[in-house]
Amino acid sequence: MLHVTIAARREGQSLAARIMTPAHYLRLRRTAAGLSIAQVAERLMPRADFRHMTAAFLRVIETDGCTAKNREHIERLASVYPFDPDVYFQLTTSDTPRICSGCGCSAFDPCHGTEGVCSWSMLDACGRCTNAIAKRAAA
Repeated sequence: MLHVTIAARREGQSLAARIMTPAHYLRLRRTAAGLSIAQVAERLMPRADFRHMTAAFLRVIETDGCTAKNREHIERLASVYPFDPDVYFQLTTSDTPRICSGCGCSAFDPCHGTEGVCSWSMLDACGRCTNAIAKRAAA
């Protein structure tokens, strides 16, 4: 089941917290995990007959303005790639957590890189994303 939400003005410490939507958060976390919608649908739905419906559902919940109504769907999705269902549902309200504008990580679901768990280097960016931008600029 889905319902459409109308985005309200968001409060928060960072620009990302004010503009981050539940759909954008899911897209960022799926992309950070290196997965396509088809790959996620395949992992969620073992039967090939129903994968197209699963992929359609994933495309809808990654569309700004739409949110999943059923918490179990989001928790099942979190078993495929790392994100925090609580962060997702906080984004459906005005009480938003601090989220990286580059990869979508938060204090509840931080990045895990070769250096370990990421830390905040800017108000709306984690150290991993800030370092990646610096490396691209230096090249």
